Amino acid sequence: MLEDKIQSVIKPIISIYSKIELELIEKIAEHFKINEEFINSDYWYIEKLKELGALNNETLKILEEYTGKTKQELLNAMKDIGINSIPTEQLNIATQKGALLNPETIINSVNIRNIIQYSYNETEKSFLNLNKTIQNQVRQTYTDIITETYIKTNAGVCSYQKAILDSLDKLGDKGISILTYQDKNEKVKNYDVVGTVRRDLLIATRGLAGKINEEVIKESGNHVVRVTNHFGARTGNGGKDYTNHAWWQEKQFFCWNYDGKATEEEKKLPDFMEHCNYGDVQGIVGINCKHLFTVWYGSTKKEDLEFTYDENKEQYEKTQKQRYLENGVRKWKRKQVIAKKIEDEDGYKKASSKAKEWQDRLNTFTEENELKRDYTREHIKGYKNVTIKEKNDIILLPNYQETIIPEEKFIGYALNPLKDKNKAEAFEKALGYNLSNSDKLIENIRKNIDKFNAVEKPDLGYGTRYEIIMNLTGENGKNANVKTAWIIDKNTKITRMTSAYVTSKKWKEGNNSENKNA
Repeated sequence: MLEDKIQSVIKPIISIYSKIELELIEKIAEHFKINEEFINSDYWYIEKLKELGALNNETLKILEEYTGKTKQELLNAMKDIGINSIPTEQLNIATQKGALLNPETIINSVNIRNIIQYSYNETEKSFLNLNKTIQNQVRQTYTDIITETYIKTNAGVCSYQKAILDSLDKLGDKGISILTYQDKNEKVKNYDVVGTVRRDLLIATRGLAGKINEEVIKESGNHVVRVTNHFGARTGNGGKDYTNHAWWQEKQFFCWNYDGKATEEEKKLPDFMEHCNYGDVQGIVGINCKHLFTVWYGSTKKEDLEFTYDENKEQYEKTQKQRYLENGVRKWKRKQVIAKKIEDEDGYKKASSKAKEWQDRLNTFTEENELKRDYTREHIKGYKNVTIKEKNDIILLPNYQETIIPEEKFIGYALNPLKDKNKAEAFEKALGYNLSNSDKLIENIRKNIDKFNAVEKPDLGYGTRYEIIMNLTGENGKNANVKTAWIIDKNTKITRMTSAYVTSKKWKEGNNSENKNA
């Protein structure tokens, strides 16, 4: 599914900016100590203003350090999504039906390559602008803290320590604010660095997928598109219009009649632009829209979804509750990092306890409602789980709760018979996993990561390596050992899985026994 691919390729970039945001918050907090000597408010204010130049330099250094990594990851993401957006399956169906088109010509089209390059260039520009905004907002955040503290202490409203703690508490609440807006209920919403990066990346990658399919439609001469579906789509105002994404998912639509050859039958279909409002922020491929569209050569009959409209609405409300809990986890992790920097022991203990409490609430909620965790929404570089070092005397993988398990490792290799036939066969026969349910294997590994010992391996120059052998129960009810390898990147300090394969020989023995009995 293309949306899963999009979520996978943007994770490295989100992880980079998560690290950037926390390093910048740490830099801001380093300029304040609750126990520092405080002579008078005027003197303190002037001295803190002098430190602004140093903070500017520190901010530039951090942003420059990650610029090269961001550009490469961004280029990889746009190329990957651009190629995967081409609906090869539908083009092959068209050929089988006798359509006068050459799928390879469309796939290798100069226009397609130009769209990918243009999308990358535009996204790169937006990230350069984002970095400038981050620099400005770090300066503004720091200035707001010292100004607010100066006013409160000078007016005798509270002590210096109380004023500093209040200001830094606000920083922990919302992070470095990059973007604010009012929702339909006139409530002010805040995007921190990571939230802004996620939003911009999703708009860019989904927008690229839309542009690729728009070009395919032009080159193929087709006039029908089909919109994808996902459980938990927004319902908008509940009517049959572009705000209600749940209404138009999995439908076929009449779209651009570029060549003027659309049939009357095609024109009877709902109009794509009118109902889905392609190109508008509230329409398909707009902000926070997971729906995509593709050229369509199949039946124009609407297929029944596996869920009802009311069930979809309920799922949407659950995902919004999940976002709320994820933001709570990030907030308390930020506060823990800040408290450590300013040497606030009581604040550190409270933030650590609260972070654990919100993680437990999130765990319970996602498990009870069978929701998929997105750990990049919770990850905070520098956060330490201070309450659990070991579990039932098991040696735990460091940062195991926030580790990244790249889906590409499974769909591109371990479960892909075209890449590694033996591994794919082992996973399917031993545990019942294949390309169609790779997400369930990932979730199984994540749920069991803290139940088996992590054995440290020699560092080969890229970071600390670990190995965990897990005994998993698969989709087919069988058990098998799966050896997983992990690395803590020496530069980003992010823990991620590097490989996984079935080690148990029992599935082979069982298979041979079946052959003998046949």
